[in-house]
Amino acid sequence: LLLRKIKNNGSTDKSTQNTENPWQAKVYKNPIGKRIVDLFIPKKGTKDFIKVQKLLKDSASKLKMEWLYVNRITIAILTFLISIFLFVELHITSINWIYTEPTTDYDIMGGVTGSELQEAMAKTESDNKFLDMFRGNTKTTVQDIQKAMERSKDYADSDEEEIETSAKRVYDKLQKVNKEYLGWFEVLLAVVFMIVAYMAPIWIMYFQLKMRQMEMEDEVMQFQTIILMLMRIERVNVEIILEWLERYANIFKEPISRCVNNYEAGAWEALEELKNSISYMPLIRIVESMQAAVEKIPIKDAFDELDADKDYHREKRKATNDQFISKKGIIGKFVGFAPMICLFVGYLIIPLVFIGLSSMGSAFAGLQ
Repeated sequence: LLLRKIKNNGSTDKSTQNTENPWQAKVYKNPIGKRIVDLFIPKKGTKDFIKVQKLLKDSASKLKMEWLYVNRITIAILTFLISIFLFVELHITSINWIYTEPTTDYDIMGGVTGSELQEAMAKTESDNKFLDMFRGNTKTTVQDIQKAMERSKDYADSDEEEIETSAKRVYDKLQKVNKEYLGWFEVLLAVVFMIVAYMAPIWIMYFQLKMRQMEMEDEVMQFQTIILMLMRIERVNVEIILEWLERYANIFKEPISRCVNNYEAGAWEALEELKNSISYMPLIRIVESMQAAVEKIPIKDAFDELDADKDYHREKRKATNDQFISKKGIIGKFVGFAPMICLFVGYLIIPLVFIGLSSMGSAFAGLQ
């Protein structure tokens, strides 16, 4: 998702988005859904409301305020439920491992085969009977298991020492099984994941905003180049310039298209609406020059400052473009390699360090 936003940020392709009646609108139309969502949406006129509204506009999001919060609440709930499900599945997997692992009286590297495997699985099946018998009872002692074994047919021919060893082994397994339940810290972790998921859409919009800010300067310089080519042609007016800007626009395509559509209803008003819908100052200055050209002065005079500084703008655009491509490449590489780095650190390095420290602690304890 982030790489797509880096590659084609500010895209105005609406073919993949249903902005007329998406599922978010259907959820918000439901009375219960509306009541829940309204609890999270900031009140109109508040600082938070204005902040989110500005973020939606600056990041060129097609979402309405209500749709954004429907997305956030839905993602948060799904993340919480999936987290709880995964934690429960991990506990079930751990219990299944205890029930299915071949039981040997010594540590093994690799796996057992042949007669050794059959003997180990026979011990596991025997241990499982006693695990089922005492599972869930946290007050069980080794002596309780030992007494049950003495009455069992599986240990009819076994001596006391063998029964005692087996009872201790089953007791250790029972302790592990009884500890495999959903803990409060796992629920807390699921809540943390839920909060992160709730904030994720906002963070993605901030990321898109940063990417757009990098591209805005390049696009406005492109507009300046187009205006410089058109301003000296006879019979060129502001509407023609807007139509040409719309063809080559990406970041500002939507507000410019709206301005072109509304132009015939009132040139000044359409340009004023365009100026209010953008927050990038260099483009606002271009729109103000267009407003001056609509009512007061010729286009050539309205953009005379642009013409005077064209060499400066050309060199600046060249330097900016090089910096923009380089910066975008660095961000893209960082985002692209992030999953692999997380995998190595989280799945390999941290567990190895933990195992090494645990082994070292055990070794020191043995020496003492």
